[in-house]
Amino acid sequence: MRRIRAVLLDRGVIVPDVESARTLYRSGFYGKFIGHEKVKLQEVENIVAPLQLSLVEALYLVEKGVIEVYRPDGSPVSVEELREIGRRLIRNFDFIYRIYRELRERGLVVKSGLKFGALFAVYEKGPGIDHAPMLVHFIEPDRDINALDITRAARLSHSVNKRFVLATWNKIENRVDYVAFEWWTP
Repeated sequence: MRRIRAVLLDRGVIVPDVESARTLYRSGFYGKFIGHEKVKLQEVENIVAPLQLSLVEALYLVEKGVIEVYRPDGSPVSVEELREIGRRLIRNFDFIYRIYRELRERGLVVKSGLKFGALFAVYEKGPGIDHAPMLVHFIEPDRDINALDITRAARLSHSVNKRFVLATWNKIENRVDYVAFEWWTP
């Protein structure tokens, strides 16, 4: 399969070719069609809009050999340049990317969790197929988790009926650690 051409703009990456955008979205719910919310698979063929990818999604897709990123002048953007742009624009980019990559590698669909006050909303199948059963909250590695973190995340997650997961970098084990919380009623 030929790599999909994408263009680096400000804080994200755009797939301008509509057919390529549709293909990429269908392959794993990557990105967001500009001007459209939560597009279901059966609606993809009706969408005539470019696809916007976050820098995290774009880096993942470049590493997987699915897309190639170019500047608006046509010059290529290397994997390392894309990573550096992410580091410059997004605090804790490397940790956030690692979480995204690990979840994607486990076969999960990872979307922005911003509207839920979380880093990621994570689906087992994808938007329009199932509801995201979990929200992932990122705790910076040099910061202790406190009761307010847990209470805030738990209340929010409970109000939208989702499990909440705290993710942070474990410096000792050199890995991401995840702690999941669920409401339980005997």
